[in-house]
Amino acid sequence: MSFMGARVAVKVSNGEYLCIEESNSLRAGMYDEMRKDIIFTVPAALSGAYIQTHTRDLLSVADDGTVKIKSNKELIANTESFDFICLGMNKVAIRAHNGKFVSFQKDVNKKLCAASDTIGPDEIFEVIVVFR
Repeated sequence: MSFMGARVAVKVSNGEYLCIEESNSLRAGMYDEMRKDIIFTVPAALSGAYIQTHTRDLLSVADDGTVKIKSNKELIANTESFDFICLGMNKVAIRAHNGKFVSFQKDVNKKLCAASDTIGPDEIFEVIVVFR
């Protein structure tokens, strides 16, 4: 995939960008493409990979399936491990360490949660390479 190992912005199923909130959680919103808080680094691997924010913090899945930001100063655990399922045209589904797919929860404050057993529209993410 052309975005593996790159800095990227991620769009969810409603076309909004994934961004970092002040509470260190992720949500979707209509944000300017130049904002730093929408930039993530996709690893070079497709399975067992870590996803970092623009500040090098890690995406992590809590026990309840909520996707949060974990400080890069903390030890890395299996809760930060994700598998990418390539769907073509820079579209991916992301499976968390708990075996569930990451979903965009448009009805729950536009947050992300790793709680889906199947890939549907809310489990598909568009990855856009950022050249800056």
